[in-house]
Amino acid sequence: MKKYISYFILLGTVLLSGACNDEWKDEIYRKDIGLKAVINSQGVTNVYLPYKADGEVVYQLPVIVGGSKTNDTDLDVQIAVDPDTLVSLNENRWKHRKDLYYLQLHHKFYEFPSPTCHIEAGTNVGLYDIKFKFANLNLTEKWVLPLTIVDSPDYNPNPRKNYRKALLRIMPYNDYSGTYAATNMEVYLENNTSPTTIDNRNLYVVSENQCFFYPGIISEELIEREKYKVILTFNEDGTVIAIPADPDNEMKFELTEDASYETSVTPDATYPYIEHHYTIIRMSYKYKDITTYENHAINYRVQGNMLMERKINTLVPEQDQIQW
Repeated sequence: MKKYISYFILLGTVLLSGACNDEWKDEIYRKDIGLKAVINSQGVTNVYLPYKADGEVVYQLPVIVGGSKTNDTDLDVQIAVDPDTLVSLNENRWKHRKDLYYLQLHHKFYEFPSPTCHIEAGTNVGLYDIKFKFANLNLTEKWVLPLTIVDSPDYNPNPRKNYRKALLRIMPYNDYSGTYAATNMEVYLENNTSPTTIDNRNLYVVSENQCFFYPGIISEELIEREKYKVILTFNEDGTVIAIPADPDNEMKFELTEDASYETSVTPDATYPYIEHHYTIIRMSYKYKDITTYENHAINYRVQGNMLMERKINTLVPEQDQIQW
């Protein structure tokens, strides 16, 4: 009797082992299609693209064939806009602060030259072209293009959500946009002689030689932030023109001295192929906080400078040289 029991146990083990081995082979040779779009702490993928005069630039999104074997067939991977994923991200991250929601990029600001990404046999990566059009794109809002791989009997979309989908936050840049160290910008309340400072201030693209920023200590997450936009125009002679975006200038923004900027390049002390590009902006101005209190405006005056640094890797193609 014991011999029969041992026989059946051994037979079951062999059968299970064979099934597991077949399943293992399926996993090894399965070709999952994914999008290369690593998300950041904000749940999106920042896509930095140079602003051009005609407002158009092409971004190539990598589409990857996973698995241990080289792709042996021609694939046409269909990619489509995926609004539901963006809705889910906004609700989970921002809750009831709908003014902070990522907005889906309107179709007039992008174009798909093809509905599919072609991946040739013998390669595991294809590049999907997306043409962006930045003219009149208001960066007061946070624009995201949500994408997903469409189901097809010809391929297997990666079962992991973060590989199958991409949430591309569009970040156009010019020579002057970016994050500036702002600790040298002193902000004075009314007639107070003790200044307040903030660590950083972001400049966002308006055109090739224009950016906007929020003055003083105005938060980028303020509901009424649109009222506080200041547009900076960078002239070739080193002067800066600063005007409020609001034609009514409710905040009474005004330069108190001429604004200027200068740029410089310094080679890295350790890596000769790295360059440090600096932009410094010097400004003195005043404005009013018109939203904290309903019937009372608060006067602020600001003076000092802001500094931005970009690290440039001269060994790579120009479009990839900035180390964000």
